[in-house]
Amino acid sequence: MRISSRMGYSTFANNLARLQESNYFNTLRQATGKDIQNIGEFPTRLMDTKKIIAQQNMKENYIFHNDYAISEMRAVEDFARAIADDFQKIRELSINSTSVAIDGSVAALAVYIKGIVSDIVRNGNGDFNGKYMFSGTMTTPNSITNANPGMNNMPFEIVEDAVTGSFEVVFKGNNDLRRINKDGHSNEEINLTANQLFGAGGVDYFAPIIEIYNILQFSPGTNEVRDVHEHLTREEIQQIADLQTQIALNIEAMDRETAIHSARRDRIESVNLQMTEEVVRLKEVKSLKEDVDMITLLTKLAQEESSLQYSLNAGAKIHQYSLFRYI
Repeated sequence: MRISSRMGYSTFANNLARLQESNYFNTLRQATGKDIQNIGEFPTRLMDTKKIIAQQNMKENYIFHNDYAISEMRAVEDFARAIADDFQKIRELSINSTSVAIDGSVAALAVYIKGIVSDIVRNGNGDFNGKYMFSGTMTTPNSITNANPGMNNMPFEIVEDAVTGSFEVVFKGNNDLRRINKDGHSNEEINLTANQLFGAGGVDYFAPIIEIYNILQFSPGTNEVRDVHEHLTREEIQQIADLQTQIALNIEAMDRETAIHSARRDRIESVNLQMTEEVVRLKEVKSLKEDVDMITLLTKLAQEESSLQYSLNAGAKIHQYSLFRYI
């Protein structure tokens, strides 16, 4: 029978291969910080990690879209408050127009009021990242133009009446609500419609302002602009007093709708805060599932390096010698 040291070499080679494979994957663990380097390793932990990652990605996606909606809703609130402030300015001007201190130049106040209405319309046409905020789901210039040929491509427009000399404000959007799924269980409205901001038809709150403008601008019963020294009649003063009261009620309604809108934003922010905390916890759990214990790993790597060097040296000698060397 032939005797050779190669009879034990096969077992040695298998052990060496396993040692080299373990060293290779442990080196990868050191480089990546992840304990699972092979799909066949720890299948239960791997599936748990995948589920955690899916939950984390879903919540981060909600957080991203909620943050965008929150930014838009804040812009809506800023524009709505500016509009309410302009309504208040018009109310104060209308009160001043009935004061005995006014020397008759009420037509000049009318021009001033119309200028403020232009400011209100400009804010009503405000956009967020190129999308109109108060026109429902018709948020782009193309959607406005296609529905209203011959007019401008904005939701609100001042239209002059060539016959009477007066004007009106026209709304060309819609009052549809826009909603987002703020989490996996509920949705939330994110827009403030023209009806909510300006009353029925998106223009109702402009009516008393335009009436005040007409009273101040034109002589009673005519389309003629008032003379610079023409005074208001007692009846006109009472009409303006009634109209400014209606404006005050409209401002309250606008503030109420803006407050409701702010409450919706607060709910989304609360959900976002909660989900952000959940993402932090998910990351911690995921770390426990997939991250390697670096101290234990480095100790193991040092041991493997020593074993590997010793095995390679011993293997070289086993391969070199056979029984024939002793004959």
